[in-house]
Amino acid sequence: MKRFNDKIAFISGATRGIGYAAAHRMASEGATVIISAHVEEEINDAVAKLTDEGLKADGIFYDGRDISSIEKAIEYVVKKYGRIDVLVNNVGGTDLRLDTTVGDLDLNYFESAMTINLKGTLAATRAALPYMPAGAAIVNVASIGGITGDLRGTLYGIAKAGVIDLTKYTATQYGHRGIRCNAVAPGLILTKAATDNLPQSVREIFAAQTPLPYLGQPEDIGATIAFLASDDARYITGQTIVVDGGMTCHNPTALTLMQAPKK
Repeated sequence: MKRFNDKIAFISGATRGIGYAAAHRMASEGATVIISAHVEEEINDAVAKLTDEGLKADGIFYDGRDISSIEKAIEYVVKKYGRIDVLVNNVGGTDLRLDTTVGDLDLNYFESAMTINLKGTLAATRAALPYMPAGAAIVNVASIGGITGDLRGTLYGIAKAGVIDLTKYTATQYGHRGIRCNAVAPGLILTKAATDNLPQSVREIFAAQTPLPYLGQPEDIGATIAFLASDDARYITGQTIVVDGGMTCHNPTALTLMQAPKK
């Protein structure tokens, strides 16, 4: 299946995890993927891995905290390839040592958190839109943190909620040009960052609340991004697809009762 033959796909934060999985999936289906991130060595390594498989890949520096860097990266792609058929806004994250509860937040961290998660997504979208033809697609990587509440990650959740709304506004305003915009909201995905930073006990809590008998892999999100970016989703726009193994779909008692010993 070659859903992305002759397509130019720009993916931010694409050297590892979800971003790399999306890049690999789209490149394997014919796209020329532009790997962007803020560590040059990792960009080169990711591009080399793809080209060693005979896939088409290029790389460019991209700092999601620096709007001028974002705009320069988009400008590079347009100058070299002439257009952008797929834009995947994947860069994001916060420092959970600073991103705490509402009452304990350091408001000096607010701007930084909003920039990398929301403002950067807006900036990349604004920069790319003039060069996206009819049939192009934008996929924003949100999070279930933008839909549900938690005991920390407050700013991350607020920003991702903004990404979800930005997705709707972009879809509404640019649908007449044939440009679609959707978002994917992952649950816990076993990226290297997750496995390095989440203790097994925490992963077991997530697993206990997930109806499917396994936790997600980056490739699960990469496949969803590729679907939303492809013509298979040509009549889907303005939507946020939750990909969490069903973790947020059920009453909190359901799995506890189902897993309780039978009397």
